[in-house]
Amino acid sequence: MSREVNGKKFGRLYLESFKQAVVKEAELEGSLALICERHSISLHALGNWMKAYGSTSYHANKNKRRSFSEREGIAREIVYGHITIQEAMLKYNAKSRDTVNGWVHDYKQRQQQLTDLLPETLQMPIETAPVSSADLKLAELKIRALEIMLDIASKEFNVDIRKKFGAKP
Repeated sequence: MSREVNGKKFGRLYLESFKQAVVKEAELEGSLALICERHSISLHALGNWMKAYGSTSYHANKNKRRSFSEREGIAREIVYGHITIQEAMLKYNAKSRDTVNGWVHDYKQRQQQLTDLLPETLQMPIETAPVSSADLKLAELKIRALEIMLDIASKEFNVDIRKKFGAKP
């Protein structure tokens, strides 16, 4: 059987009131490791207690794991020079510079892997092949035939099929 000392039950279980007091202390102080050391409890146990007894403001402000696409977007902004790492930390509420640096590093590695996968022919500049006059005449005839087909279809169905360029009035 366990005995109760200073509002805390020794043995396997802790009192609910003790758990709630430790969670409130952790929310006010912020350093979970220090709280764990002070009360001789594991970080894992305190994490579970924070999930169970944490206030709504704690859960709302808790940093959630960002999705892959969010991390990619943030890293892309930094790599292209739209924002600095400091600005990204402020804008996206990232706690650690190392975290953001890791996102950028992973993004650069993935981009490098993609460029390594491209065949060498795509990486070299494309040279245009000479076009014969017969090929040009054939292409012009095809374009004219398509234009005639559009005219016939627009008259037959009373619908203007051609795209109108410019802004709408």
